[in-house]
Amino acid sequence: MNELLQFSLCLLAFNCFALAKFNHYRDVFKNRPTQKQSQRFIIAAWISILLSLVLSVAQNNGYGTLLFCGYMALSLLILMIFYSFKASWVKIMSAVNITVLMLSGLFLSVF
Repeated sequence: MNELLQFSLCLLAFNCFALAKFNHYRDVFKNRPTQKQSQRFIIAAWISILLSLVLSVAQNNGYGTLLFCGYMALSLLILMIFYSFKASWVKIMSAVNITVLMLSGLFLSVF
């Protein structure tokens, strides 16, 4: 369950980095992001990516950074495919990702 949380945080971070950019935001939401929205996306992205790194290293010791690099590569691949072919599906993918984050965090706190 920890791996799913770490990967979801990484996916969320790179999605936020992408949505902070004008072109990607316009492809998904059909309008222009404000400066404040872009800044919030970047802040959320940095918090998520650093939290993912910290959790990976804390949970997996020496292999944590290697797993984190794998999570980053897989996240970027998934986002590249979505933004290239089906940018309209990014909203759905984001909602599913946030749901998975909340559920994995909830299960992590229970166990």
